[in-house]
Amino acid sequence: TTRWKGMGGGRGIPSLPQGGHLHKGKAGTTTRRRVGMGTSTGTGTGTGLRIVAKRSDKKRQARKLEKRDDVREMREMVEERRAVAAEEEAHRPEPPSPPASPAEATQRILDRQRSFHEALAVVKETKQHAMDSGKFDQPRGFKPFPAVQAAVKALGLAKIAVYESHLERALALLSQAKGEPPATLEKFDWVYGKGVGASNVRCLGFMLAALQKNAVTPGLTEVLWVAVDTRVVPALDGKIVARALDMLGDLDGMGLLDEGEPEVLAAARDALTEAARDAQALAAKAAAAEAAEYAEVEAAKDAFVEAAREAIV
Repeated sequence: TTRWKGMGGGRGIPSLPQGGHLHKGKAGTTTRRRVGMGTSTGTGTGTGLRIVAKRSDKKRQARKLEKRDDVREMREMVEERRAVAAEEEAHRPEPPSPPASPAEATQRILDRQRSFHEALAVVKETKQHAMDSGKFDQPRGFKPFPAVQAAVKALGLAKIAVYESHLERALALLSQAKGEPPATLEKFDWVYGKGVGASNVRCLGFMLAALQKNAVTPGLTEVLWVAVDTRVVPALDGKIVARALDMLGDLDGMGLLDEGEPEVLAAARDALTEAARDAQALAAKAAAAEAAEYAEVEAAKDAFVEAAREAIV
């Protein structure tokens, strides 16, 4: 019950209980009387009828089969990715021993550059031999010549080895700055022999961040050189790259960069500028295409209105 609250002259104003109506009982009191709640159909009739939109058994079965196929395809995709990852892990090449010092890493760079040029000479020689054999067909190229294919593959591996030697020097400089023992590139989850692909490109960003944190600027130029030569600078984290360029730019302004490092800095800046220019060109092209499509739609509308007006006249 809810008591009346007197407000002068014996009159009062009751507070309304939630979920019911007031019913005056004895003097000075009120009681709650529940009101039955009927079933609403959403039509305002209050008849309690239920309207159900039923899907045909055929459509319901087709939808069930479609969902089942989607789940099966997703599971197969997951299993396939797991199998590929397991195979890559099983065939992950053994990393070479890390250079004991930055000086040894520098010598390794020179050795691998020499090996790369030797492999390049072999490719040129085998291609010339294939062209002089009388069996060379221009439309088919060098595919029918296994020696050329093997030489090209060896050249690709030699080029990857050069990139890895530059990254190893950056890591050797980082280890020296932190007072840590030499380590391989696997410290940053690098897979040897794969090059700067989708799985390895993120390692460059990890290395740049670690080198920045410890102010190892020569290591920054080594990593940026690899990123520039493999054209992956725009794929790296923009903030990390910007901080690296700012750090190197400050040193360049004071003339403290070593020989060759200002060129790497300029090349990295040019790569970012070119990427920004390409992005703007794509955006402008998309905007122009959208504007042309809009103009075409408006022209079609005007033609329709004009035709309707002529028909009415």
